[in-house]
Amino acid sequence: MMMVRQKPLPDIWLKAAMLGSLWASIEILLGSFLHNLHMPLTGTLLAALGVILMINGYKLWPDKGIFWRTALITAAMKSISPSAIIFGPMVGILMEGVILEVSVRLFRGHWVGFLIGGALAVSSSLFQKIVVMLMTYGPDFVKLYEQLYFVAARSLKITEAVPVDLVKLIFIIDLSFGALVAALAVRTSSHQKTILLAPNDENTESLGEDLLATSVSQKYSLPLLFINLLILIAGLIRLDDLTLLAGSILVVLYVSFNIIRYARSLRRLKNPKIWIQLITLMVLSGLLLGGWENQQAIINGFHAGWNMSIRALLVIFGFSALSIEIRNPVIMSWFNQRGMGILFKAMSVAFEVLPRLIKLVSDKKHIWRHPFLLLNQLLGALEQLRIEHINTAKVLLLSGSQGTGKTNLVKRILDSDKFKAFSFSGFYTDGKWVDDERDAYHILDLKSRKSELLCERKAPISKIKAGPFNFRLPGIEFGQNILADCLVKSSSVVVIDEIGHLELDDQGWSEGVKALVAQNRRMIWTVRPSLLDQVVAKWPVHYFLVEVENSDDKALEDEILNFFR
Repeated sequence: MMMVRQKPLPDIWLKAAMLGSLWASIEILLGSFLHNLHMPLTGTLLAALGVILMINGYKLWPDKGIFWRTALITAAMKSISPSAIIFGPMVGILMEGVILEVSVRLFRGHWVGFLIGGALAVSSSLFQKIVVMLMTYGPDFVKLYEQLYFVAARSLKITEAVPVDLVKLIFIIDLSFGALVAALAVRTSSHQKTILLAPNDENTESLGEDLLATSVSQKYSLPLLFINLLILIAGLIRLDDLTLLAGSILVVLYVSFNIIRYARSLRRLKNPKIWIQLITLMVLSGLLLGGWENQQAIINGFHAGWNMSIRALLVIFGFSALSIEIRNPVIMSWFNQRGMGILFKAMSVAFEVLPRLIKLVSDKKHIWRHPFLLLNQLLGALEQLRIEHINTAKVLLLSGSQGTGKTNLVKRILDSDKFKAFSFSGFYTDGKWVDDERDAYHILDLKSRKSELLCERKAPISKIKAGPFNFRLPGIEFGQNILADCLVKSSSVVVIDEIGHLELDDQGWSEGVKALVAQNRRMIWTVRPSLLDQVVAKWPVHYFLVEVENSDDKALEDEILNFFR
């Protein structure tokens, strides 16, 4: 027997998940808007908003370690965003959190620590951009920058300044701006006002599921995870040493494989912005890096631009592949077994909250007239959501293959004297055996003791099938009605035997399960081992997992009692 209890998310991680979700919603709404407008200093503005959010969040929840945890969750959420370039923003977000964490701790929460931390966090966006540009486009980017600077300087008749002076000026501006926004955040963060969140609607809920869920058909490979990582590292280090033709062929082959392997990556190529940027790079490089002396010089410049372009494609598709492979259930299980699965749990909570926050921000009017008041209201809403999450549904998961005794264990729990204080509702299924195999299943109502045929192997063929079984509509409706009664009638524990492919495809009892989870009910589910990861991902709950084979009923009963208390 294997028993695994999913512990509730520690409070500091829950708070960080809430703040990280709000930060991500700001990035999605405002960041996309500013990038589409091609606004200058967009990175600086977004960094400043991140500082304001973290300082206000700290005033609401003054816990040590909340800055870096919030930044880590936001950066992790950014890793699977649909943006073409994600590495730079991820690094920038994480740097902001670490800088603020160190500064505030050094000055023990004094306002000076917030000012210094805010100034350094905002100004770090400049150095993050430089590092990412060098990594993405290589050393030729510095030459391109210098040539662009000299062209602009000649046009403005500036003779004394050198290219590095512009970097210094931008750094000073960012430093001052960061200190200013930090001071404003400290001054205006003393009063958070709570607002009620509107219920989820179908559109916002599906947005959160799309962001979090992985396609059931997506295949994962641990070797490919490491291969993608090695290709990305080797490409960034050695790409400049290859001939232009060899480097282009290798990158095109890698990108082609990436598109075939990961359907999500195909969306990157549908974005015309990528191609406009790459063509612009080649044109500017041809005109500026090569010089205008002769045709060969211009060709050399175009070669440098093309090299930067294929390097950018390598970065885009490499990180896209890594962001998918890292969600391999084997990897998630490995982290969980070593006590490091907490980040995955925190991200799950953050993505659960994200669509509600996006809808809330989108519905607010006069957002620019009272931005700090809106932020305080949103933080108050986060506290409300945190309290809601504490009362999450508790589910006993009984897992085992067909014929291992899941239903029999449910019956033993129902008949146990230790559970006499509990009132059970719901249903379990009884199987009929023919020639040493299950031939049909009947569903039995725990309250009325009535039963109905749920599925069978024999004809007629049904429109609803799972494996060799034809599901009968009266049996499905019978189970749905039982769960509908559970929603309006009180009971200690609701039994659902079992949850399978139909529910994962939003059929069967999926609506009833969803509603019961929303009511934070205590439940017992039977699930086959191959579907466990998908079930837990679809309905985030606090669960206690029991592998049914060779279970010790006496020890198990005590564990279940402790879990349901």
